[in-house]
Amino acid sequence: MGHWSEGLVDKAAQLIGGNADRQVVREALELAGREIDTLAGRTFQPLRRAISVIEPNGLPFVDIPDLQVGSLESEAGAWAVPDPVNPEMSIVLQVAPLGVSAPRAAPVGDALRIAGQLVARASQEGYLSADYILQRLGTFVDHEQRVELFRRVMNPAVRFYVPILALSANGWWFQIARRLIWVTSETEDAGRLLELLLPEASTGVDTPPLAASEAILIATPMTQQRASWAFTARVWTEHVERPTNRPWRRLATAIHGNGIPTITVDSVSTPYEVACQVVLKAYWHGYLSGDESALVRAIAMAHPEQVARIQRETRAPNQNFAAATLLEQLVRPGFDPAQGAEATRRYVRRKASIAVLQYRKGEAPERYPWTQVGISERRYYKLLPQFAKKINGRYDYELDDVVSRMKAHLNRADKAREIRATALNVLRAHGFGDEAARKWLQRHPPEEAVHAWPRGRRPSVSARPPR
Repeated sequence: MGHWSEGLVDKAAQLIGGNADRQVVREALELAGREIDTLAGRTFQPLRRAISVIEPNGLPFVDIPDLQVGSLESEAGAWAVPDPVNPEMSIVLQVAPLGVSAPRAAPVGDALRIAGQLVARASQEGYLSADYILQRLGTFVDHEQRVELFRRVMNPAVRFYVPILALSANGWWFQIARRLIWVTSETEDAGRLLELLLPEASTGVDTPPLAASEAILIATPMTQQRASWAFTARVWTEHVERPTNRPWRRLATAIHGNGIPTITVDSVSTPYEVACQVVLKAYWHGYLSGDESALVRAIAMAHPEQVARIQRETRAPNQNFAAATLLEQLVRPGFDPAQGAEATRRYVRRKASIAVLQYRKGEAPERYPWTQVGISERRYYKLLPQFAKKINGRYDYELDDVVSRMKAHLNRADKAREIRATALNVLRAHGFGDEAARKWLQRHPPEEAVHAWPRGRRPSVSARPPR
C-alpha cells in the first residue's frame, strides 16, 4: 500500500481473531485508507524526494501537500510556507514574490470571512465548473498549442495550475486555483478529488483523460515578501460524490487534527454561510483561536434565524450574546464534507435547538423527570428501558409511576452500595487486603463480613469453665 495503513494488517487481523484472511483485511484497510486520505486531502506517505516542475501561470502561491520545511531545493527561489498548525510541514509553496507589501493586514478571522465570500462568488459565477476551466485554458494556449499543453500535463512531474480567482484586499492575498492532471492507471492517488474535463459524451470514444483537481483556496497576509503564514482549504461543490456510510464522529478528530480544511458549497449557499463555514473550519483545524470575535460575527450573519430564535427563547441581551451561545454548541467538529453544504445548515439548526432546550431545562428543572429522580438526563434514559416498554418506537408510560419506581430502584442500589462499602471496611479491619476483600464479597453476603477473618488470623475464644 505504501502508506500508513501498511502496518495495520497484522494488528487488524489479530483484533478480528480466528483465521482472518490477510488479503481481505488488506483490501478493507486500503479502501478505508483511501477514504480517509480523500477526507484529509493528504496521503501520509513516508518521507521521499521528488522533482516537480511548477507552472503557476501567474499565481504567486501553489499547493503542495506534505512538503517538509527545509527540504526544498529550488533553482528559482521558491519558498515553502510553514503550516501554522504543524510548522514542520508546508502545504503552500510561494513561487513568486508579491508585487507590493502591505504595511498592515486585517485580523485572521476577518480575512477568512473575506475568503469565504470569495469562494461563494466563485461558486455563484460558475468559476468552479469544468466548462470554466476549459474556457480559461483557451487564454493560455491556442488550438495549435493544445497538443504541447497536453504533453506537458501528461508528465507526472509537472504541476500545471489554472487560476480561477486572485486578488488582494485588506492587506491579504487571496487566490483560488485548480491543478490539471492527466489521469492514467499509474497516476498517484494524492488524496484529492478529480473531475474529468472532456467527458466521453462530448468527445467520442477517444476521450483524453484530462482532469482538474478540486479547487484550492489560499489566503496569506502581504506584510512581507516571503510569506510566513498561509491558510489553505479545499472547495467541494454539490456535484462531489463521496461515500457517506462511515460514522463521522470517529473520523472528525483525526481529519480536523491532520487534514486540510474542506469547504462545501451548493447553489443555495449564501456568501455569509460560506464565510461562516471557512471561519469555523479554520477554528476546528487550529488556524484560529476560540476568542476571535470574527467567530461570533460570522455565525450571527450566516444564521440569523437560528440566532434570533436563541435570543428570543433565552432572553439574551443582544444578537452577539445569542450567537456566542450557539458557538458553544459548535466547539466540536461537526461538518462531514461528504454530506454537502445542506448537512452543514442542518447541523447548525439542530445545535440551535439543543441550545434552546438546554436553557429551558436550566430554567424549569422541575418539569423533567430526571431532575425529580435526582440523576442526569443521560442516566435517566439508560435506566428507562427497565421501567417502560417501547411501542411503535416510543416509550409508553405514566410519568409519576416511572419516577416513583425509579426512585425506589436507585434507593435500593444506594443502600446496597453503602452496605458493601461498610462490609469492605470491616474486612480490611480484620486483615483482608483490598483484592481479597472484594473476592470474598463476590462469594458471600455482605452481612457475614462481621464473622469473616483471613485464614490463620481468627482470634481465639477462651474455653468456658465446666459447670
